Amino acid sequence: MQVPVSSQVPVSYAITAERASKTASEATAQKIDEEVRRLVEAGLAEATKIITEKRQDLETLAKGLLEYETLTGEEIVNLMKGRLPVRDIDDPEPMRGSPVPTTGVVRPKPGLEVS
Repeated sequence: MQVPVSSQVPVSYAITAERASKTASEATAQKIDEEVRRLVEAGLAEATKIITEKRQDLETLAKGLLEYETLTGEEIVNLMKGRLPVRDIDDPEPMRGSPVPTTGVVRPKPGLEVS
């Protein structure tokens, strides 16, 4: 989504709020505030519209994540088409590693002592 910035607010004032407050007149500061409010409200309206239109997909995905905890991209696409993920429940190894990147720091699991 791209929301156009009003031509009434000089671009140089959009650099930082701190700089704008030091160099902008009260009238310019008010225009900046109004433009920021307009942009935030436009973003909120667009987000609300998308969530409302895609509510069923959101609920389907949420239920799938509650059931399976993790889903691959392919599993998400299939879930949206009404096909449940097929997982081998006898396989003790997970299908894939964690999607969360590691930091290189090894942390002990709770309840386990480190020698």
